[in-house]
This record gives sequence, structure tokens and C-alpha cells, in this order.
Amino acid sequence: MEFKIKYYKDLVSFHIPDQNVLGNILPNTAPAAVSEAEEVARALSVPFGTPRLSEIVRSGEKIVIVTSDITRPVPSKIIIPHLLDELGKAGVKDEDVTIVFGLGSHRKQTEEEQKSLVGEEVYSRVKCVDSDPEDCVHLGVCRNGTPVDIFRTVAEADRRILVGNVEYHYFAGYSGGMKAIMPGVSSRAAIQANHKNMIHPGAFAGNLKDNPVRDDIEETADFISVD
Repeated sequence: MEFKIKYYKDLVSFHIPDQNVLGNILPNTAPAAVSEAEEVARALSVPFGTPRLSEIVRSGEKIVIVTSDITRPVPSKIIIPHLLDELGKAGVKDEDVTIVFGLGSHRKQTEEEQKSLVGEEVYSRVKCVDSDPEDCVHLGVCRNGTPVDIFRTVAEADRRILVGNVEYHYFAGYSGGMKAIMPGVSSRAAIQANHKNMIHPGAFAGNLKDNPVRDDIEETADFISVD
């Protein structure tokens, strides 16, 4: 039998002999009621357990939106335009917004890669920068001894908004949330201190209890607030 699987932006074909095929497991079809963009706009208009973002931020505040780099499947170009619209309702100006791509310990991105993540319009509207693990502010130390060193642009902002995808992570429990800060925009020393705990018995997918990797990630919130 012939099969195709998605690989980055392409489809890769491969063959499995019929006698070796037990079946083809596919997800149930669930037609979407709205487009992805419409769902993002709806979610921002009715957040769970919190006022709308436009009711939290204030005109004149320096806002940083932290999103993922090209190694993650976050649809930033769909999400961020609606975030900018929501910020605009509070009187926040584009010049007061910076988009930071959380590189962690990954390489710097090209300008074209940055544009591809947020789209040409957003890239031309607001400042977009990669995080720099060599330009961090030291805010303290976690109970595990992991330093809380945060990229200066993020640490010195008035508001920090984190954009990411939530999925199982093989040693951090799950990906998303504060992981955009630790290790996303942390120093190399902080990342190494955090990641060395991946050999701990509690560091596995889906585990949030007695997981020192996740503990560092969540404890970072005690040092830096996010929206």
C-alpha cells in the first residue's frame, strides 16, 4: 500500500507491503464551525476567568509578545494580528509593542524566517527581534538552583504576553505557558541548569508532580509576571 505523511511543508510518499499493513488509523472528521482566525478573535473576546486583554493593558505601557521560533508549529501569523487588534482597543500603539521570538538555545533566525512566522503586515507594523541568551537580567534563583536570567527586552517590559502551543513534552510535562520564558527567553546557564534535570525520574511527558524541569518553569512566574 502507498501512504503519504506530512513532512514540514511537503508530503512524503512511502510504500508498505500489503501483508505488513494491519490498518490505517485516522482521526475522526470534525468540520470546523469557524476559521482559525475567527476562533482566535472569539477566544480573545471571551477569555476564561480573566478580563479581556484590552481591559488589562493600558495605553503607554511597553508590551512584549513572546512567541516561538521556526522549530515550533505555533500559528503566530494567525494569532498575533488579533492580539494587536485587542491591544489597540486599549489604546496601545504599535510602536510600544515588541514581538520576541523565544530561541532558547537555538540559532538566530533570518529576517525571512521572522517574516514567515508573523506575516509581512505584522513584521512591518511592530518591532520583531530574536531573544538573546547573552543579554539577560538576573532576577533570582529557583529552589532547584536554576538561575532566573531573562532576556532584557522581556524582563524590562510592562506587560508580557506569551503565545505558544500546548502539547505533551517528553521531559517538561507539557509545552506551552511559562515555557516561553523558561527556557524560551532565558540565558544559556539557566537553560543548561534546567535541562540537566531531564534525567530525573519525574521528568516525563504529562507529569507535573515532582518534575524538577517543570518546577523551574512554573517557579519562574514568581519572578516575572505574564498575561
